[in-house]
Amino acid sequence: MRAKINGIDMAYDVRGAATAPAIVLHHPLATNMSFWDEAVTALEKDYYVIRFDARGHGLTEAPVGRYDFKTLAQDVVALMDHLDIKRAQFVGLSMGGMVAQFLALDHATRFSSVSIVSASSKTADTMRHLWFDRVVVARAEGMGSQVAPAMQRWLAKSARESRPDLVARCSKMVETTPLEGYAGWCGAIEQLDMTDKLGGIKIPVRVIVGAEDPATPVAASETIQRHTPGAELAIIPGVSHMLAIEDPAAFHAQLLPFLAKHKA
Repeated sequence: MRAKINGIDMAYDVRGAATAPAIVLHHPLATNMSFWDEAVTALEKDYYVIRFDARGHGLTEAPVGRYDFKTLAQDVVALMDHLDIKRAQFVGLSMGGMVAQFLALDHATRFSSVSIVSASSKTADTMRHLWFDRVVVARAEGMGSQVAPAMQRWLAKSARESRPDLVARCSKMVETTPLEGYAGWCGAIEQLDMTDKLGGIKIPVRVIVGAEDPATPVAASETIQRHTPGAELAIIPGVSHMLAIEDPAAFHAQLLPFLAKHKA
C-alpha cells in the first residue's frame, strides 16, 4: 500500500484485524519493512500490525538532504493518523529505536509503550565522523561498499559463518537502500543526543539488546535503561545487532510478554 504521509510518498503494510490492539514496527538503517517478516507472523493473530518503509528506504520516497528525528518521528504519527489509529505500541530497532525515544517524549499520548531495540541515545562527539565517512564512501563506491562492514556489525560471527541465507538477506537490503535515504538518516544519527532527555519519558519502555552487538553495545542500552524511568532491560546472549532476525524466537520471548502487558 502507498499514501502521501507527512509530505512524502510512503510504502506501508498492515496485517491482522483492524479492531485489534495496534503495533507499529520501525526497521533499522539500510533495510526495509521486510525486515519484520518473522515478527509480523508472530504478532498478526493478536494485533493490528503496521510496518512501513521509513523515509528514504525501500519503496518510500527518498528526499535529498540531512534528515532530523523530529520529522522522522512525525512520519510515524502521520501514518497512524492516515490509518485512523489513535494509540498504538511501537517497536523500533536501531534507527527505529532512536525514533522510539522521540515518540515517547513528544507523542506520549499516542503510545501505550515503546520497545527500544539495538539502539543508543547519543552519538559521541568522537564517533560523529564515522557517519559522515560512511556517506562519503557510499557516494563514491555505491551502497555495495557498505555491505561487508555492515555484516561485521549486524550479525554475530557464528551467524555470519553458518547462515549464508541470512547474510544474503541482509546484504540485499543494504545494496537496495536508496543512497539519498541512507545519507539522510546518517545525517540524523550523527546528531543524536537524547540521553539527558530520557528522564522525561513517562510511558512503559522495554530495552532489548544483543550481548554481542558492537554497533550499539550493551552499555548503550544500559544507559537508556538507567536514564529512562521504569525502563526494563533484556540482554539476549549469542546475538548481535540484528537480533530480531538472527534469533527471532529469543527476541519474541523478550518482546511479546511486554506487549501483552501494555496493549493499547
